[in-house]
Amino acid sequence: MDSSGPQQLLAELAKLESLRNPQSEQKLRAYRRFVLRGDAELSDMERGPSNSGPIQVLLRDIGRGGVGFICPQPLELNSTWRIAFLHRGYAVGHQGIVIRHCREVQAGVYLIGTQFCIETGMMCLLGIDPAAIRDGDKPAKSNEPALYLAPGEVA
Repeated sequence: MDSSGPQQLLAELAKLESLRNPQSEQKLRAYRRFVLRGDAELSDMERGPSNSGPIQVLLRDIGRGGVGFICPQPLELNSTWRIAFLHRGYAVGHQGIVIRHCREVQAGVYLIGTQFCIETGMMCLLGIDPAAIRDGDKPAKSNEPALYLAPGEVA
């Protein structure tokens, strides 16, 4: 993230935490979320010439089903990314994610909610055609209720 405003971003996260309602959140989430502060980097799973370098983000919360963070730019819903969790500047783990929620919380700061997913590369190693993966990334229609709860719905 831009080094000019980390304190401002932390203050924004503190405000968001004050709105969290654990009782209503847990009823609608499949897995408990844990408050987490740390750095991470996002890389687009669809590598291409138009993709820029990694996007620096600040973690908000994490659980078995997904991760929440703040980001300096909006991310397209249902797009797939790879998040690298950083410790002292080094990547200590990677995970595929799907963007499920994106909301601007202040100028140039977006609250992003994600769901974990299998890495595209792993699917290719298992014999799935990359073109089929891209075509199949359109969300399937389902009559089941969504397990993701947008942050605005938990307050």
